[in-house]
Amino acid sequence: MTGARAEHPARRRAFNGLWLGSAISNTGDGVRMAALPLLAVTLTTSPFLVASITTAQFLPWLVFGPIGGALVDRWRRRQIIIVVQLVRAGIMLALMVAVVADAAAIWQLYVVAFAITFGEILVDPATIALVPTLVERDELDQANGRIVSTEIVTNEFVGSPLGGAGFALAQWLPFGFDAASYASSTVAFARLPKSVALPRPASSMRADIGEGFRWLRHHPVLGPMTVVIAVFNFGAVAAGAMLVLLTTQVLGGAEATFGVILAVGAFGALLGSLAAMRVSRRLGRGRTLVGSFVIEGALLFAVSAAPNLPALFGLWFVIGVPFGVWMPTARTLQQRLTPPRLLGRVSTTGRMVTRGSMVVGSLLAGAIATATSVRTAISIGALAQLGAAAALWLVLRRHDVDAMAATANHDE
Repeated sequence: MTGARAEHPARRRAFNGLWLGSAISNTGDGVRMAALPLLAVTLTTSPFLVASITTAQFLPWLVFGPIGGALVDRWRRRQIIIVVQLVRAGIMLALMVAVVADAAAIWQLYVVAFAITFGEILVDPATIALVPTLVERDELDQANGRIVSTEIVTNEFVGSPLGGAGFALAQWLPFGFDAASYASSTVAFARLPKSVALPRPASSMRADIGEGFRWLRHHPVLGPMTVVIAVFNFGAVAAGAMLVLLTTQVLGGAEATFGVILAVGAFGALLGSLAAMRVSRRLGRGRTLVGSFVIEGALLFAVSAAPNLPALFGLWFVIGVPFGVWMPTARTLQQRLTPPRLLGRVSTTGRMVTRGSMVVGSLLAGAIATATSVRTAISIGALAQLGAAAALWLVLRRHDVDAMAATANHDE
């Protein structure tokens, strides 16, 4: 990061603390997300029950998302992040103890997945809302690219294989690692300035939530784009929820193989995130988003027909690239078009819709796989993604989103 922010060492240290804390926490997340479905497979053979882990993981966004956004825009974001990370460390420590005692049950995995994501409702929008306060406006693309690429590397490229290998060594190990990552991340997050919270006028929680919802609903780009991403994520989670079954049951891979496949996909996503800023500047944000959606949907069809593990490895690597491109592009667009005082609420309201579709997608994928096959569930997810790409093209062709992002007035 260069430019104006280099003149403010305190802001640079704060951003680096935000980045480092996210990196540590996301490494633990990757370890847990690889190990949790593997633990579920040892407790049940039902595709529906395994897919329900994903449902529990995203359900809090559907139920509590707007509340989290209102709290992020009211409370000091530094304190929110630190307190929630410590609570999540305690939750994972409790699961580790249950696994050590051979007392883990499938319902406990649902509770853990739900509780960890409940904390994410506060930590993730707080992080997104903090970035524009720590970097200059023309550095948002670079800052988001750095954070997203680090999330990908630590969450999946590093965390996923560690989770798979750790689970193979000792089933409790990944969950203890995740607990330690949450606790240790607070040291880095402590670098954030204590006075970073925005002053809030005296208003009710309900009024705050309603303001964020109405702003997003009436925005000509972010409103419809949120609905489109929800459809796209519906397809993505159908594949994600079935990937562990495709790897271990359909193609006969070992437990550690699942973590390695996630890591391979993360490497592709890392390459995509590193190229995202150049691609969006060359093609424009609209073409970049639509093109990424089309490519990812088409590749997901190929994943549904993967004949063996080497083919799945290759396809999952390539499918990661467009994901790595569109994620930071969409995040930067949201930050540029949203007033800072509303960013927490708009972020969580949007995620309530996009993650809520994942609840439906994971449940439907499990039901379809039970009634038909794992491959059929994934192919239906691919159809949903291609439909979302077409809808996104219809939305964005009416607006010059690059011009809107460059001229957005947030002096309201």
